Amino acid sequence: MLEQASYRIERINELIRRELTLLLRTTTKDPRLSGVVITDVLASRDLSSAKVFYTVTKEDKAVVKPLLAKASGFFRSRLSKTLELRHTPALRFIFDPAPNTGARIKQLLSKL
Repeated sequence: MLEQASYRIERINELIRRELTLLLRTTTKDPRLSGVVITDVLASRDLSSAKVFYTVTKEDKAVVKPLLAKASGFFRSRLSKTLELRHTPALRFIFDPAPNTGARIKQLLSKL
């Protein structure tokens, strides 16, 4: 039973990630959000909340964080219309430094 629940949550995480990526590309009108890349989504087991990990250039980080926090209600309402879930989780956007760190490590290794 536990494996089925985790598999379901993994599927939902992937669905939310895909839909948010699509929403960022097609429906947002703010050009400052065009460089945002959704890297991962972790929904809670009861689907009450979801952590959405994103990456963006360091220059845009300070600008994008409040924009995403403000637009979380918009994204949640759009997700509720496209996903067939009983409850749509509340979205919390968290900056993911891992892709930027990986690029920096790759750059350092290329210098060797």
